[in-house]
Amino acid sequence: MRFSTAGIRGSIRRPRPAGRDAESEPGPPLTVARVGLPRTRRVLGRRDVALAYNRVIIPSLVIDHSELRLRQRGVAGHEGFLLWAGSLAGGDAFVSTIVTPGVEAGRLHGQVSPQTAARAFDELDHLDLVPIAQVHTHPEQAFLSATDAQRPMVAADGFLSIVIPSFGFVDLADVGVWRAYEFHGREQWRELSDGERSERLIVDPSLITIS
Repeated sequence: MRFSTAGIRGSIRRPRPAGRDAESEPGPPLTVARVGLPRTRRVLGRRDVALAYNRVIIPSLVIDHSELRLRQRGVAGHEGFLLWAGSLAGGDAFVSTIVTPGVEAGRLHGQVSPQTAARAFDELDHLDLVPIAQVHTHPEQAFLSATDAQRPMVAADGFLSIVIPSFGFVDLADVGVWRAYEFHGREQWRELSDGERSERLIVDPSLITIS
């Protein structure tokens, strides 16, 4: 498996119990404190269904964080890679989680090792999450290269590979700039047409403000 995005890890302080000094030393922001939770094994039955779906529903917060991760690699002139995971229901896939496996640098492309891929799938299994689509960038035009076609991260019928141009320095919420390919066997991919992309890849707002 090829490509990846390097993660940024930092320590997270535990918020202090409420008390007279609580206001003087607030805990970490919610957007930091909630990342990576929960860490306990879950059995919700999400992995007990066939990997089959029509539409993919992506929250805008997932789009925003994916764009950030991909651009972090692009700034250094490297292609970025990530995996979207979540749940399947009613024939649709609902993305909730971004997986950013470690990358091994190569002469032309980054590469996700089999060991790293195995650990990523172990983590998804631990959290009972379903891999839905892989997303990676190209320096200029978006297309499925021969190397991309040979080594998908998930070799299952219907799995999607989404390619983003310009190292991710585009409006990632605009599915019109994506290219999307559906896996149908070893080196057998079908590209989704413009109409299919708009019908099957749905970006939902994560926040709606009503005044």
